[in-house]
Amino acid sequence: MKKLFLCAFTLIVAVLAVTGCKSDPRSRIEGAEGVNRPEWMNKTPKSDEIYYVVGDGRPAEIDTVRRNTARIDALAKLSQWKSAVVADTMKSYVEEGGAIGNTQTLQHFEQATLARSDANISGFDQEDYWVDPDGVYHILYSYPKADLRTDFSVSVSEFQRNEAAAFAEFKAEQAYKYLEAQLEK
Repeated sequence: MKKLFLCAFTLIVAVLAVTGCKSDPRSRIEGAEGVNRPEWMNKTPKSDEIYYVVGDGRPAEIDTVRRNTARIDALAKLSQWKSAVVADTMKSYVEEGGAIGNTQTLQHFEQATLARSDANISGFDQEDYWVDPDGVYHILYSYPKADLRTDFSVSVSEFQRNEAAAFAEFKAEQAYKYLEAQLEK
């Protein structure tokens, strides 16, 4: 009898543990509009082709202000992501290309690429929104990664080295060769 009671108790505890783990208490939060907290609030979606960002607004009297602050926040996060991707790409390019001494030209190229990508927000679309119990807007936006690729490739194709910089680099190489020749005497 004792074994039967112990087995039944263990089974009940196991069932409660399994069913209790299935639901996330964060998703059961009901928002100001009667909608439960969406899954993208717990974990921002990931994709190979789309960059997702959640913009968070702030409490305000006017509904439009709350939505606009969420959009501005999302745009700021998108801009930070773009800057990080371009900066990392340029850093890797400089290191792998061995062009570390020509940083002025590369910085100009990086700035031009960032300016183009920040200015272009085509494809930046609202996917969903949720208003939390405090009235704060949370908006899920998507941005096609292909748009950043396009901006970067246009900048690369438009990038032309300054003739003066190329000539200075050529002269520096000649001076170095001259130095080597002098040292070999």
